[in-house]
Amino acid sequence: MKYLKTYFAVVLTLLFAIGLLNILVDPLWYLKGNQITGINPPWNERIAKTNLFLNHKQLYDCLLIGTSRSTLFDTDLLEQNRCFNYSFSGGKIEEYVTYLTYLRNQGILPEKIYVEIELSSFNRRAEPRIFDPVSDTLPAYRAYFFSGNVLQLSIRTLIQAYEFSRLYDQNFRGILSDSVPDFEPEFSSDAEQRECDPNRIEFLTKLRQIFPEATFVGFVAPLSGWYVFNDSYASGLLGCQLAGIHQLASVFDQVYDFTVPSAITTRTDNTYDGNHYYPRVYRQVAKRLEGDSSNFGIQVDPLSLSDYQTLYLNQLNRFLARENQPPAKF
Repeated sequence: MKYLKTYFAVVLTLLFAIGLLNILVDPLWYLKGNQITGINPPWNERIAKTNLFLNHKQLYDCLLIGTSRSTLFDTDLLEQNRCFNYSFSGGKIEEYVTYLTYLRNQGILPEKIYVEIELSSFNRRAEPRIFDPVSDTLPAYRAYFFSGNVLQLSIRTLIQAYEFSRLYDQNFRGILSDSVPDFEPEFSSDAEQRECDPNRIEFLTKLRQIFPEATFVGFVAPLSGWYVFNDSYASGLLGCQLAGIHQLASVFDQVYDFTVPSAITTRTDNTYDGNHYYPRVYRQVAKRLEGDSSNFGIQVDPLSLSDYQTLYLNQLNRFLARENQPPAKF
């Protein structure tokens, strides 16, 4: 009998210690995030952001959904609404549908939704990607008191056993790791030719159907001129991708494209890979999305497709001329 008492005392002590550590580090964002160091690694952004949003949903009337690029977008900069940043690494437009459907089923009714669109959203795929419906996350007590995997995340957080370029601060804002590399771009000369499929806009149309009463603003997050040339133009995709973005203007209320080569996207000191821009760049994105008349990006929806493609091509060729590259054409 004494043995059993000792056994249960040890088990309860261990569970309490594990739970307390997980609560203080909070790797899945059920509570207040990491209360020990203030740094929150992106272990599982899908689960963590779902937990964070549902526990504070009354604070927001707006959503921003996107990829890892947009995790560096501080949505507090969007002053016309209270926006929650629901972006996560590797997000795809098919997956946006599953997450917004889940939120609708939770009774969420945002006034405005910002949707980050990738140029590659319109790349043809051999097979459609199928994502399972989003399911409810575990209750916090089960995740934090009875999960060895979560304990590992807490320990790895504390000993900094991770190599993420992106992190989150104590307010769950996207920040950069101290170890992000310098961006050293070059032009690719052997890009594989690929095909584009503008019909993939159907997934973005579904977003509008989920929340027909919301205002939708689509935007293509900044990409470096080198990235656009290598990944889109040199592979034969850019003209078709721009057609897909322009077609979106008939579905969303507003559409912006920040990939057009500009003074911001043709420098190397504001991005660590040409694909993810520093948070300070998103200050200018936020201003543009809320009506600032800057030269950064293109508002696509007022333009004809021909005007949009011509404007984009002219900017691309200015950049290529600066870099002593031959001109581009569609």
